[in-house]
Amino acid sequence: MDLMDTTVVNVAVPKLSQDFQASTSAVEWTITGYLLSLAVFIPAAGFLSDRFGTKRMFLTAMAIFIAASAACGQANSLPELIAFRFVQGIGGGMMTPVGTAMLSREFPGVERAKASAIISVPVVLAPTFGPVLGGYLVEYASWRWIFYINLPIGLIGLVFGFLVLKEHKEEYAQRGFDLPGLITGGVGAAMMLYAFSEAATRGWGSSRVVGFGLGGLALMALFVLIELNVKFPILDLSLFKRWLFTSGNLMMMPAFGAFGGFILLLTLFLQELQGYSPLQAGLIQAPSTIGTAISLPLASRLYPRVGPRRMMIGGFLFSALMMLPFLTLRLSTPWWWVTLLLIFRGLPFAFGVVAAQTIIYGPLESSKQGPASSIYNTLRQVAASFGVALIVTIAINRTRLHGGGRQAAVMGYHDAFFVVFLFLLIPFVLAFFIDDQQAAETLARRQQPEPVATPAAELAERHRVSEP
Repeated sequence: MDLMDTTVVNVAVPKLSQDFQASTSAVEWTITGYLLSLAVFIPAAGFLSDRFGTKRMFLTAMAIFIAASAACGQANSLPELIAFRFVQGIGGGMMTPVGTAMLSREFPGVERAKASAIISVPVVLAPTFGPVLGGYLVEYASWRWIFYINLPIGLIGLVFGFLVLKEHKEEYAQRGFDLPGLITGGVGAAMMLYAFSEAATRGWGSSRVVGFGLGGLALMALFVLIELNVKFPILDLSLFKRWLFTSGNLMMMPAFGAFGGFILLLTLFLQELQGYSPLQAGLIQAPSTIGTAISLPLASRLYPRVGPRRMMIGGFLFSALMMLPFLTLRLSTPWWWVTLLLIFRGLPFAFGVVAAQTIIYGPLESSKQGPASSIYNTLRQVAASFGVALIVTIAINRTRLHGGGRQAAVMGYHDAFFVVFLFLLIPFVLAFFIDDQQAAETLARRQQPEPVATPAAELAERHRVSEP
């Protein structure tokens, strides 16, 4: 629900503009407001769930999301819809990090490769299915149903979660509350996301983009200073002293930037240059999930035998290489060829993602899963927004440099597809610096039941520099 709602509203923008008699830029605040709300609450999600209980926070977040979805469907004006979307983002910003941490805790050590495969399903599939579902509902029902569809799913999930989830709290989170970190981290991330969302349309040199971007960077720098010096931080940045955690995040940031940018780029190519409707474009892209569906379970089974280094090298290399055939797309390229390329493109990416997520979460003890999930999901959101803004900007600028017109636009899109290829080479190169033996030994230690942490042990753990 959360991840699909980041994309499903995109296809409804023209209809919303028509119904509310508002400009496209005004209607786009229904998307921007949701993303900004996510950015404010994702960084704090892990700490808050560890403090008040993962079950309580997860179900509360889901209830907020469901209620806001119903309110969005009932909105009678654009300001109402924007406000309700912001509230919806509060629930969405909490659900995904808390759910990720809960799931990861259930799979110790090397078993977390299975958790990584499960976590990857909505992350990879939702951006593909979102436009299909949104396009169908807008065309054949009403834009209100892109919000109402969350109600039956959410209510079933709420009841199921209430019955089966177990409460979990962490001792470290009971000792203090880092309000300055919560404010600077959330607002800083939101300002950066806003700058990225505006950059694609206004340009990177726009005063609004530069102002919010620099302001966001300043707040994030202040946030880091606070977190490194406060006794009980909202985000445990000492996790970055662990090489496996840091390297996994460094690989996933360009990967998600490439993934988000590519999906939007191909959607624009199909609609603006080839003339497909939003629903048709979504249906052309939907079969890409076939490759992912095949590779995700295989990746979780192969990880214990192959190890992260080779899985990431192969996964990200072939993901990059599968971008090169998109440089051959033309105005006359048939839809079935695009679909076939997407199916093969979906095969290798899951191997790299599952391995990277396993080395991020696998070596961490239970008390670090919440902070790690908040860090990972914050970086994922920022990286995806940056990738979309940068890649779309490149497509626009290169089209102008090629002289304008439809054929120049095709060449501009080819240049942008090549940038996606370059993005995916970054995790491929970084994968060579992963030590399989270190990863295996660390994961094996986490395979064993963890001792109950005492206050002294927690304090010592917090100041660890790296895995021994």
